[in-house]
Amino acid sequence: MAVGGPLGSLLLAGAAMGRHEEFLPPATRPVPEAMLETRFGLQYLYGKGRFHLAAGQARQALRDLRLCGELMGAWELDSAEFIAWRLDAAQALIALGETEEARLLVEEQLARSCGSRRVQGMALRVLAATAEKRHRVMLLRQSAELLQDGGDKYELARSLTGLTEAYHEVGEFRRAAVLSRRARALAQECQAGVLSRALPDGGDGAWSGEDPAARPVLSDAERRVAALAADGYSNREIAAKLFITVSTVEQHLTRVYRKLSVTRRADLPESLTGERR
Repeated sequence: MAVGGPLGSLLLAGAAMGRHEEFLPPATRPVPEAMLETRFGLQYLYGKGRFHLAAGQARQALRDLRLCGELMGAWELDSAEFIAWRLDAAQALIALGETEEARLLVEEQLARSCGSRRVQGMALRVLAATAEKRHRVMLLRQSAELLQDGGDKYELARSLTGLTEAYHEVGEFRRAAVLSRRARALAQECQAGVLSRALPDGGDGAWSGEDPAARPVLSDAERRVAALAADGYSNREIAAKLFITVSTVEQHLTRVYRKLSVTRRADLPESLTGERR
């Protein structure tokens, strides 16, 4: 019965990596009925639900995830930090066109998150899929900020991928390109093939083909700050990474904008992202 634990993890990995055919045998392998009377069965059902969802089988995924949730509730194990089944069930409902029911599930999960920044970040990402286009960027930015602090690189990559798509929808193509590069790096680090394939390839940057000698001269400090800003980090995140104050970050960016003749971080040359030290 304990095989449900590693089997569930295997199916989660298969879903994230997008290797559905390769992982199909474990997903269809018969398991002992008694497994579903243990917590290992919960892990198995969750992994199986995620796998079916990634494979485009939303109805089967919803059945697995709802059974997982029912058992967790009956056994008083309904903890988001253990298994946040409502979020994946909500994604299945969205795929089936049941957006309002999905939104209610996400809101219930947010109410049960108990201050977990990771679960809150995941929930806001799913909530963005139920929201109007004009609200998606804000929700996904909040999601990414929470997941940045939570330390889950895979879920952060998922939120950054969604944010890239949201920026494309509102015409913020340069910002989308910057985030796409960061999301791709995270996805490749996690071997999340589904995310890597969903992201467009980045260009050569705004200075491609120019004479390097003609580029504006930035100080080392300005270049470090500008590189992180171009890579999508907030001023607070840059300050924490470089061990400086937020005010210092703002001063550096003001000088960088003036030297590069831009007015906002979304207009920073993409080539800066490769110059971070």
